[in-house]
Amino acid sequence: MTAAPPRNGSPDALRQHPAPSAGLAPAPLTAVGRRSAATANPGLRPAGPTGSLPAVLVLCVAAYLVARPPWWSFNYVAILAVLAVVLTGRLPRLRALDTVALLTAGWAAASVLWSSRTDLTGAAAYRYISVCLLFVACRHVVRGRRDLLLVGWTYLAGCTVVAFEVATGARAQGEVVLFAERYGIDGAEVNGTAYTLAVGVVLALVLAAAGRGRAVLRVAPLALAALLGYGVLLTGSRGAAIGIVFGVGAALATRVLPRLTGVTVAAVATALIVLVPWGLTPRAELLWLDNLYGRPTGDISGRLSIWPYALSTWSESPLAGSGAGVFIGTNPFDIGPHNLLLTVGNDLGLIGVLLYFGTMAGALVVAARTGRAGLLLACAFTGAMLPIWLTGQWETSLAFWLVLGLVTVLPGIWGPPHPPVAPRHARARHRHPHVPVPLATRTTTLAAARSRVSRRTAAS
Repeated sequence: MTAAPPRNGSPDALRQHPAPSAGLAPAPLTAVGRRSAATANPGLRPAGPTGSLPAVLVLCVAAYLVARPPWWSFNYVAILAVLAVVLTGRLPRLRALDTVALLTAGWAAASVLWSSRTDLTGAAAYRYISVCLLFVACRHVVRGRRDLLLVGWTYLAGCTVVAFEVATGARAQGEVVLFAERYGIDGAEVNGTAYTLAVGVVLALVLAAAGRGRAVLRVAPLALAALLGYGVLLTGSRGAAIGIVFGVGAALATRVLPRLTGVTVAAVATALIVLVPWGLTPRAELLWLDNLYGRPTGDISGRLSIWPYALSTWSESPLAGSGAGVFIGTNPFDIGPHNLLLTVGNDLGLIGVLLYFGTMAGALVVAARTGRAGLLLACAFTGAMLPIWLTGQWETSLAFWLVLGLVTVLPGIWGPPHPPVAPRHARARHRHPHVPVPLATRTTTLAAARSRVSRRTAAS
């Protein structure tokens, strides 16, 4: 008589099938197995909701305010960011990026001590504090894919409303394809509107990556990216339009040559950020940029004149700067430097530049080290923002720091960049199948299997 096969979960079955647990290619994880893997490896988070829903909803309100002008949203976003952190019910775990961001906020607040115009510095320092708090809140509150999709789609909803308002204004004047004119919305600076929509294009790529596995969640953000790109063209912003082209080009190049593209984007961005304010770039290329959209001014709307002046004022207090907001409110040109390095340098000095750009660079490196998808997003984000960093007033952009914070949480949502390495004895057994598995390993494997079976039985 043939004996009946042992039942699944019985001790006999466990003794007869210990090998798959020790092999190099484990079986697909069940729901219980996924929870066990997440517990064993804190970097691997399940795709389901893991954050505090009230905190995420508060952050959604902040994201909508960020996408929708006017600038009075600065009055509320910092408060909402702190409230979202409080609603999580846990203290923030400050990592290196969070610490550097908070140090940037603290240094901006401290600039009131040496500023000659405290009335200007107080308001500007609050804007620096707001963007840094929003960055830390995003990293603390957004814990899973659900959280990322809620906050990201809320921001895209606000951007979609803005794009429709811009298109409606253009259609009212009968010019929906004439990009030589500039269209915006009431209460918002037109370049700021364009930059906000450009950030929305990058965020659409982030959401498409986070929505993998579902066709709708991958295709819908890309369709919205096309709409936001059209809105950017209607605003007539040269920096935002070129940024989108660079961002898309960097994303396509990363799919073909990921490592080379990553190194190239990082090197080119660093070189241009340093060289452009010093006037070390060819003047012909800058004048080509000035002729774009058929609105030449001869000096890129005053930028070629104000950059040397901003360099000279920074040299007067190179380490600490003149205080946040002082240059913008006191220079004879009545405009900001329209260059990120010169703006932060005049506001916060070399110390502030190191803290500010250190946070930005660290966040992009965190995303790039996630894997190919993270590298693609980091390169696309850098390419899209680079023209804005070089020619725009963008130092305290809530939109930029919101999306930068969301990009940094992707590694935790996608899991570790590489699969865990099998133990040495398992690799040896894979190469030499006749080598016996140590008794301690068999005992540990059997205990783990029994534990999984008991949990599965209890759950059923």
